[in-house]
Amino acid sequence: MSRKIDTSAQFIEFYVKKGHYLVELSENHFKNKEYKKCLELLSQAHGMFEKGGAKDEAEKVKSKFEEIKMKFFKNTNNQ
Repeated sequence: MSRKIDTSAQFIEFYVKKGHYLVELSENHFKNKEYKKCLELLSQAHGMFEKGGAKDEAEKVKSKFEEIKMKFFKNTNNQ
């Protein structure tokens, strides 16, 4: 019989690290005025933080996402 190894802690750590990486990457796109790509990356980061159980980080990313969306894409819903 094979013994199972609990890798859940490693996955949680991976999700949080991946979330931080995506946030950094989104900041780079924001500086280059690539707002759509920035929002895509923030959305992915939010999902990673949710999977990793980092609720505070997920909320920060969500508010940042909403702020950028409102500032740069506020007129797209009215068309």
